[in-house]
Amino acid sequence: MNILLIQPENVPGMYDEKRGFIPLSLLYLAAAVRDHGHSPHLLDISVLDIPKSKKSRTTFLENTCNVKVKELGIKLVGINCFTSMHFPLVKELAEIIKMHNPEVKICIGGSHPTIFGEEILAKNKCIDYIVSGEGEEALIRLAEIVDNGHDMLTHETAISNIPALIYKNNNGKIIKNLRKSYLKEINTLIMPAWDLVDLTDYYSNHYAHYNPKNLKFHLTVPILSTRSCPFDCTFCSAHLIMGNSHRKKTAIQVVDEIEYLKVERNQNYFVFMDDAINIDKRHVIDMCNEIGKRNLNIQFSTFPYIAMADKEIIDALADAGMVTIYLPIEHGDEKIRTSILKKKLTDEKIFEILGYAKDRDLFTAGLFLMGIPEETEETLEQTRKFMIDLSLDMNMVARLMPFPKTAIADQAKRDGLLIINTDEVWNGNEFFSPDNRGQFFIKPYNASLEILHKYRKIFDSMFFFSERAKKLNKIESV
Repeated sequence: MNILLIQPENVPGMYDEKRGFIPLSLLYLAAAVRDHGHSPHLLDISVLDIPKSKKSRTTFLENTCNVKVKELGIKLVGINCFTSMHFPLVKELAEIIKMHNPEVKICIGGSHPTIFGEEILAKNKCIDYIVSGEGEEALIRLAEIVDNGHDMLTHETAISNIPALIYKNNNGKIIKNLRKSYLKEINTLIMPAWDLVDLTDYYSNHYAHYNPKNLKFHLTVPILSTRSCPFDCTFCSAHLIMGNSHRKKTAIQVVDEIEYLKVERNQNYFVFMDDAINIDKRHVIDMCNEIGKRNLNIQFSTFPYIAMADKEIIDALADAGMVTIYLPIEHGDEKIRTSILKKKLTDEKIFEILGYAKDRDLFTAGLFLMGIPEETEETLEQTRKFMIDLSLDMNMVARLMPFPKTAIADQAKRDGLLIINTDEVWNGNEFFSPDNRGQFFIKPYNASLEILHKYRKIFDSMFFFSERAKKLNKIESV
């Protein structure tokens, strides 16, 4: 059976790049269904030149989607919905396809529908199914059922046995099938279906990337070597999507994929998208050794879990080609970081790992949050001073987003700190803004919004912090 997998267009203002980002999750799904006898087809709207006028845009999307559906005889469409901001775009695509092809089944997945699946299904007739979280097993089984064309009774019985699927039964009642487990061995997954994408569609100017080896590249290719994170930071929703069980591929699998992309697809720069790549130290060391054994001259960036990093891990990654390290520090106040955000990470450990990174001349980028319920002017100032003491290349400060079903969101709602209407987050309108860097979602107990905006400007001025970061990005020093 032909299956159409769709990546929606970019959210206006969300990314600087004109082109989209490689839809890695869809490539995993495509590989999985193909391994079970189906023919996946990818339609990435984000790399197309979409007309700007509303009427022309609608006509373009109608023609693009419906031509694919008709030509390929599509029975099942899967649409990726990564964030709440993408949902209006996903809904638009589903409505267009359903209007002209009412017999086609439409399934959506991704972070946003995983959290808001029941609300979405209750208010959108154009969507038939939602896959919650990890999607390979559910999509394989759903494809089999749709392909076989069961009668309604048999169909519902079969559907009810698909884990983590949300659907309406014959009486219109929304049913959410429980997930008994996640894929325990992700090394059973085959390589993503890279053949479905023309990588040049995603090329853009990467002059600002740190490139000490002076390798030619126009793209940072996403790689996933592990899934999920075993920790429960109060602000993070990763465990809601992929569970708490940290699972890994084999070193051979990961490096086979990198070698294919390097040798067959001429790619030199990669980014490991793992939530916590170094939970298993042996996994990292083996992977780095395999890269070295094959003499792969590559560059990459990672997001290590700092508390479980050490000199051996940093050195191994650097030897294998890591040139940029993103450090999820979260906050400059140790008490907020450890007691409020529940990230067991001390100032001492941060300086230790940063020292190892600087010894290897890695480009360092710190990831911070602001707007915590317990935030005060003093804690914001502590973050500012901490950034100065760390002297990173870049300081990337995000506004805390109260992702539903996280501990910090529950706290903010309970104590009346939310500035947004969380009952409407499911439809994407609250977060759907071309320029919302100045928007905060929580009013702290003891800090005014004016104070938050003041420090937002201060932190923005510290974004490119080192001289080499300013030089790479053509920013004049003051």
